[in-house]
Amino acid sequence: MTEVLEGRVARARRERLLAQFVDRADEMALFRKVLDSDELPIMVVSGDAGMGKTSLMMRMVHECALRGLLKAELEWSSLDVLDYMSVMRKLRDSLGVDHFGAFTDLINYYTDPSYTPRLDINVNLHGGSVQVAGGAQISGSSVGDIAGVVLRDNMIVVQRPDVVVPIEVRREQLTQRFLQGLAVLSADRKVLLFFSVTEKMSDLTYEWLWAQLLRPVVDGVLPNVRAILLGQRPPPTDQDLAAFVAHAQLKPLGADDIDAYIAKRAAGVAAISEETRRELAKMLALMTHGRPADVSSAVDLYMASKSSS
Repeated sequence: MTEVLEGRVARARRERLLAQFVDRADEMALFRKVLDSDELPIMVVSGDAGMGKTSLMMRMVHECALRGLLKAELEWSSLDVLDYMSVMRKLRDSLGVDHFGAFTDLINYYTDPSYTPRLDINVNLHGGSVQVAGGAQISGSSVGDIAGVVLRDNMIVVQRPDVVVPIEVRREQLTQRFLQGLAVLSADRKVLLFFSVTEKMSDLTYEWLWAQLLRPVVDGVLPNVRAILLGQRPPPTDQDLAAFVAHAQLKPLGADDIDAYIAKRAAGVAAISEETRRELAKMLALMTHGRPADVSSAVDLYMASKSSS
């Protein structure tokens, strides 16, 4: 527990230091344009490791808090492999389960052999169709949802073996029910979806994300939903999508940026001449290739040496 806490404290400190770099004014201006207009409902922030994507995301999240916007954050990691089902479950849990009863109903049916669905489930297959709970009656239900009923997700991840439905059909059915809940939730308010470290996303999940989950956002079916993707993946090359995606590529810091950062860090702490600071900035730009995280670590060492001397 202590190691975990120390790791979180170190990460929080690192993010505070990174936030002292350049203001990323252009990137934040583009983000505000995504929030305020319908022209660019999706933003992709790309850049190599250590370029400050996490720091920029923190500023975006802070902007959402200032505006009182509802948001959900997902981060991929080597240990947490999020497939399409996990993505929608985590988004639902972050945004609030109330509007996603129909989605939870269907996901329980597809994974729990003992579960009895609350709504009609019609699955169209090439060789016919499957109907479940055909006689079910749900009174007072809203579009695609179960009004007044909060369903508990049984959190089973393995597909039940007794329901022979192709994975493509299950994925499409679950996505449609999730999107119906998201439509109701975002009917009168902005909803932000953050997807971080997208390079760790599987190709299949990445394809599903753009083709099914984000397609209604691009098409304007969900006019109040915005999606922000941050990672080393560039935006999709599909021309139909590109016109609706704002792209911010984080580039390495220059010597001037590093010089300004050192000045902020050294203010009131260490006496550094302007000439020394500029030479140090040039040297760090060459050593770190302008990666903010590496610059921050190098300046940490320099400041520590100044303090001890």
